[in-house]
Amino acid sequence: MTATVRRDALLAALASAGLLALLIAERALDTLTAPAAIASGVAVALLVEVAFLRSSTVARLWTRPAVQLGSTAGLLAVGLAGYALAGPLVVAALSWGLVTYFALLCVLLASGRRPASE
Repeated sequence: MTATVRRDALLAALASAGLLALLIAERALDTLTAPAAIASGVAVALLVEVAFLRSSTVARLWTRPAVQLGSTAGLLAVGLAGYALAGPLVVAALSWGLVTYFALLCVLLASGRRPASE
């Protein structure tokens, strides 16, 4: 696993921890089982991954630390704003998107293939 992939996974783990902490603090963990949160989180994560596969430019941009950090900050900002405007379902959907990312990363690493961003 390259430094870029490790950094990406670490930032995703930190974002996941932040989102879960918000759900725990607000006593809204039950929203993680909402079908709408699961479906939308998984679907958006898959669409993002397709963008990486279809565009070498997008994949190349992702290797920049500033892009990874900015995206992590943006994801957390969307989570907080989404929670304030629409409630915990947004945070749960973002959490499922990150779960999907980790599942895809595990499959990729287990298969011995290299991420598109490398």
